[in-house]
Amino acid sequence: MDVITRNFFRLLRYGAFNEYEPVEQMSAYKWNLLQRMAQTHYVEAIVNSARGNTRLQCPTLSVPDAGLSRLCNGFLNRRLRKIRAAEPDSAEPSIETLNMLDIIVQTTERFILHGVTYAYILNMGIFLRNYGDRIDYVKLENWLQRLHILSMAEFEASILVYTLGFQQDEIPFMRRVIPAAYDMAINTLQSENNDVSGESVSGRHIFTLNSGGKLTETFVNCQRYFFYAPLESVSIFFSQIASYIANMEE
Repeated sequence: MDVITRNFFRLLRYGAFNEYEPVEQMSAYKWNLLQRMAQTHYVEAIVNSARGNTRLQCPTLSVPDAGLSRLCNGFLNRRLRKIRAAEPDSAEPSIETLNMLDIIVQTTERFILHGVTYAYILNMGIFLRNYGDRIDYVKLENWLQRLHILSMAEFEASILVYTLGFQQDEIPFMRRVIPAAYDMAINTLQSENNDVSGESVSGRHIFTLNSGGKLTETFVNCQRYFFYAPLESVSIFFSQIASYIANMEE
């Protein structure tokens, strides 16, 4: 893990969870790379707050209201809607548990489409730290199994453990820590550093702006996450193919 990545995680932990650790000295060039990294992952406000120590109030990200997330797979999405419809009439309804489910579903969709994005990981961590004692984890684990995304949720939670200082016992639905999550999370940041430093000559970004480039990106991500969310990965990939064909110019 290079100095940019180490400082990035330290600033995220300080900005989101008030866990301070001194950052290492870097050149102006490396700080610019870290700033670009924060922009890419939609955590620029949190990083800047931690870096400037302007903690008048703890910065938070958007926690969704239950009902705003969806799954691409039609069969699983119907199950998701049934879960939402049944929960208010259950013996012990829990809006916090539904919100946690929404965060996991939204993070899953984002990862499969675009890869690891730390704004979504921070949403999960912030919600767990603020409302974790109100979540019915037995109910949540049952829902995740019914939606076939429990392994994906464990993958996302593993990033919290490996990079943001969480303990496994803080995430009760997590039965195992997945080593591949660390490698993928770190490789995402390191590849972004390489892209930024070489973008002036590579022409890579010209390619990825077109629909074919986006389809290639989605295909790679679907392969990466297939074993964690197989039904959803396949559904997203075919929906992207259909969208790409529909938008092709004659």
